[in-house]
Amino acid sequence: MMNRFSFLQLLFSHKIEIQKFMKKIKSLFLFVLPAVAIFYACNGQSGYAIKGNIAGAANLQVMLEQAHFDRSSTAIGKATCDGSGNFEIKSEKPFEQGLYRMTIGAKRVFLVLDGKEKAVELKGSLEKIDRFEGLEISGSETFSCYAGILKELFAAQIKSADEARTYIKRGCNPFMQAILTSSLLGSNAAEALEDFKSSAKVLNDYMPGSKYATDYSNMVNSLQAQLAQQQAAETIKVGMPAPEISLPGPDGKVRSLSAMKGKIVLLDFWASWCGPCRRANPHVVEIYNKYKNKGFDVFSVSLDKQDGKEKWIQAIKQDGLVWDNHVSDLQYWNSAPAAVYGVRGIPKTFLIGRDGKIVAIDPRNTLEQELLKVL
Repeated sequence: MMNRFSFLQLLFSHKIEIQKFMKKIKSLFLFVLPAVAIFYACNGQSGYAIKGNIAGAANLQVMLEQAHFDRSSTAIGKATCDGSGNFEIKSEKPFEQGLYRMTIGAKRVFLVLDGKEKAVELKGSLEKIDRFEGLEISGSETFSCYAGILKELFAAQIKSADEARTYIKRGCNPFMQAILTSSLLGSNAAEALEDFKSSAKVLNDYMPGSKYATDYSNMVNSLQAQLAQQQAAETIKVGMPAPEISLPGPDGKVRSLSAMKGKIVLLDFWASWCGPCRRANPHVVEIYNKYKNKGFDVFSVSLDKQDGKEKWIQAIKQDGLVWDNHVSDLQYWNSAPAAVYGVRGIPKTFLIGRDGKIVAIDPRNTLEQELLKVL
């Protein structure tokens, strides 16, 4: 089975499973509470630069990258500290508003810039940069704000989500607040879903169309879908009414699962890009042709992408899926019905009786036997 969410555990089963899930869900977020870099730069310098005088960093290499919520990064520049720990990273254009990751030797630290900086001036000690002790910053009010909040956080040892929210609100702009939200609430993402949704909306208003806003929204949407799937996985059981699905088919005509009540229906979640799904299709076709005149039918829900509609249509023809009920919202893993049914991997099937209730879950290898029980 192709399974994008194989690392997720059932969320709401019991306390131990919740704890395991929360440890895993943290991987959705790039930033656990980060340390911050220390720099020193001179005024009057032409162009744009970040300079540092870092005690204890003699002859160490310094690398600067712009970091994003999707874990990608863009190299900005690099330098080598001299014998006194001085370094300089120049740029011919302004530093973009964003989050930056700096590596100094074996230390990795983060800073936030608002895009208005010309020369960022910092001075400090390599030994203490991860706790901001003795840190001197000038040239960036935004970075100074971020560093000040983090310095307090290291000393405060936050113990509750409400306490974390007081620090998040102190972020000097919505972008910084989004970073702090993922840093401080990422370990309790399920309980803090509304915080993340609110942060994503405000960030999108603040930085519309930016990669940061888009990536953050995608991250939150993925979290929301995964949580819905975890809940659904606990609620979709044999004997319960099959939740409604009403979506357009390849021709644009809306088809509804409820319209098939009175038949025995195999609800099949699949996609044209799913190898195991395509390999399973011949057996489904065989069973369909054998029992279609006895009240058996198939309702296929595709998890294809928006730009994969043609591949979806081609796969239907190539695999001989001759039944009429093919639907999709073309939202890939964000498929609404997939979330409702707790689909974490495909192929995923549900056999539904004539009364509209689920009689078997994943009867792929025993489809004919299960079907004969209810025909």
